[in-house]
Amino acid sequence: MAAAASISGACSRAIAPVRIRVTSRRAAAEPAIRARAAMPAIRAQKLNDGVVPVAVNTTHGPMGLTSALLLDRIIIIGDRIDEDVATRVCAELLALSYEDLDKDIRIFVNATAGTQYCVQTILDMMEYIQSKGVDISVVGMGCVAGPPAMLLAAGTKGKRLAMPSCRIILSQPLGGLSGTSYEVRIQAKELSRNARMQVAVFAKFTGKSFEEMGEYLVRDSYMSPQEAKELNLIDGLIGANEAKKAR
Repeated sequence: MAAAASISGACSRAIAPVRIRVTSRRAAAEPAIRARAAMPAIRAQKLNDGVVPVAVNTTHGPMGLTSALLLDRIIIIGDRIDEDVATRVCAELLALSYEDLDKDIRIFVNATAGTQYCVQTILDMMEYIQSKGVDISVVGMGCVAGPPAMLLAAGTKGKRLAMPSCRIILSQPLGGLSGTSYEVRIQAKELSRNARMQVAVFAKFTGKSFEEMGEYLVRDSYMSPQEAKELNLIDGLIGANEAKKAR
């Protein structure tokens, strides 16, 4: 019996349970993730068939590109201005105005389309913030056409600028009429109202008469920054010195 007990004890010690540490794939990858985050390189992802930077390293640590620009009070509009874009821009304008009433806000615009209602939403918000004493500088780049061109004119006087190669196009609002004859008549009336409102907005910010401004919107009017300046649509070009101030 003693010998059997001794053999049993030896066997139990020989087959003592071995603790196995199971590491999840996520946990195993965390060191590499932290290392990549600490690298100074810009991370990027594919968006709309193009690679655009979405995160950068700043003095405040890695952050999204939009957040990094907002730290410098810069807003970018580079899409068709719809409800989502208008809401985002209005929210950013409000946030920056509440943060500091003494610093300018700068909007860079590269948009060739947008509904007049959504553009007017941004215009109303700009006027509201300007009424609080905050200057809003608007810079056109690439091509600014249709209703988005109203944003250029609505910036604070003296701070409405454009990049040297920017093209500015004034055009009437577009609309697709469909439905019954009564519905088409109603839609045509609203389209005509939008056209008159657009002329009124440009006349207001350029100092031109309604009739004079209306001549530019009968047909598409293509303009260089210099021609837009002569129309008082903008105040000048943005150069190296202005670019440094914008940062």
